[in-house]
Amino acid sequence: MGTTTIDSKGRLSLPRRIREELGLAAGDVVFVQREGDTVRFAKAVNPLQAAVAEGVAEYRAGRKIALGPLAKKHRVRSAQLENAIDDVIDAEEIAKVNTERGKRIPLEEVVKKYRTKR
Repeated sequence: MGTTTIDSKGRLSLPRRIREELGLAAGDVVFVQREGDTVRFAKAVNPLQAAVAEGVAEYRAGRKIALGPLAKKHRVRSAQLENAIDDVIDAEEIAKVNTERGKRIPLEEVVKKYRTKR
């Protein structure tokens, strides 16, 4: 357990190790809950992003993506989830092909171009 000090505006800094372990960065949203004399923090995660990450991981592992149960688990719409997963997979494939052809284009740039063409 580490310690931190609350400043005059009521702010506190989380130790770097904890921020890194949780993947927290400036601007991230966290939930705060009081339990008696204890305060708990939890990283707020966009449910669609979490569902897409899980779906893409299933795809990469060579497993069929069960959209219905995955959408229900994360409380998102199946159609929205399917489109988002397809976008990520398509962007990765485009980046892979461009890299193989000697065109080194950052994935973020490919995604940006792909989304503006829709």
